[in-house]
Amino acid sequence: MTFILDSDITTTIRVETSANELMSSWNLGNQTVRTSDGNSWSVRLSCEGNLLVVRIYLPDKTKHPSGFGFGQSTSGFGPSNSGFGLSSSGFGLGQSSSGGFGQSSSGFGQPSSRPNSSACPYKYLHLVPDKRQGTPDEITTTAFSFTNGSFVEAKISLNKVYHENYVRFNIVLSGKEKLLEKQPEAPKMDLQDAAAKNNETMLVLLRDIYSVDVCFVFESDNTCSNVGLWAHRTILSKYKGFENTIQTACKDISSASNDMSNLAISERDNQMSSTSVETNHVLGPLLIPVGKFTMATLCVLLRYIYTGQIKLSVEIDKHAISTTENSLIVQGIMSRGKESVRWHLLETDSPWKFKDVTWVELLLASDHYGVEDLRLRCEDEVISTIDQSNVFETLFTTGCSFDRIKEAALNYIVGNMTTLFPKGKDPFAPHKDHPKCHDLMIEIFHHKAERN
Repeated sequence: MTFILDSDITTTIRVETSANELMSSWNLGNQTVRTSDGNSWSVRLSCEGNLLVVRIYLPDKTKHPSGFGFGQSTSGFGPSNSGFGLSSSGFGLGQSSSGGFGQSSSGFGQPSSRPNSSACPYKYLHLVPDKRQGTPDEITTTAFSFTNGSFVEAKISLNKVYHENYVRFNIVLSGKEKLLEKQPEAPKMDLQDAAAKNNETMLVLLRDIYSVDVCFVFESDNTCSNVGLWAHRTILSKYKGFENTIQTACKDISSASNDMSNLAISERDNQMSSTSVETNHVLGPLLIPVGKFTMATLCVLLRYIYTGQIKLSVEIDKHAISTTENSLIVQGIMSRGKESVRWHLLETDSPWKFKDVTWVELLLASDHYGVEDLRLRCEDEVISTIDQSNVFETLFTTGCSFDRIKEAALNYIVGNMTTLFPKGKDPFAPHKDHPKCHDLMIEIFHHKAERN
């Protein structure tokens, strides 16, 4: 048991003795215990009716404990077949197999010399029942001073410290009257371990074919025209771009459902509710066509959204992927639900061989779908790759859409004009038909003038 006192000095002596031994002898004599404060305390236990009497004798030479706080005794006495024996838990009295007490190398009895009372840092003696008693921890506190003698005495009810034929309690010496128990701290989980466990969970979710409810189909990716890449609308909806895309898909389904329901209502004399048809479709799988990005790019984007990991090499077995006979029947299959599609077997080798996704491709996708933290990371990566071989290409492509990249490219050009503008060559020639060619040339001159 551990105790704390604000700005106080405390020492604890652990007591555990057989109730039979205590009751039969009624007086267990003095026993010397060396505590972690460097002092040797002499302790006597005795009984007065239903009270346990504890008497503590001041050490021969009282030492002020070094540092803040307190410690549990590391060399006390505990149960031993020959009487008293050394124990790591503090002061304990055990029943002797020979019917008596064995001699201790630390000796018995009251200290032979009278202590210097002014050197003692303790003013209160606390008797604290062990929590194993199953009763409330009623602490008995006794104020004391060694000016009138070399010991202090305190009493506590045996009912508070008795449990399963043992008397167990703690003797706490402190400098303050109020004693507080230190509550155990909850174990701290290593942040890296926690992140790893979360990533493992999200990877399982990413490829879970039973919970996915959004299917991306790739109209411009000829190698994947009959492939569906699945995800969860709840996870994607926290990003503005995906949220807008999902809402648009829901509206398209609602509009189509209303057209169908209006026709059905006309034919069945208003016996069918358009609302029920709309709800049924919107709550089912959503089909989202992707025209601007490849399947590989979206795989990398989804993995980042789910796990925070950026892997430009696509691992197909980490995703929920379905296939159809051809791209023309995807719409029909989606209208019948996920059960109609054929899921890609993750255990087999992938039939698709994807090239690694570039930072520029991932930048465009993260910007389109509103994944801002990834967009910033991609911008940094693109900027870090700028050199004389690609600076103009970068300026006229991604630089026109992303200000940070444009600024980095302009600064690079201005700082390396001698190398980039050799005599007789025009680095702007390949981009002369670009609508922003003239504007970017002017910006280069402005940056040059500002630097000069």
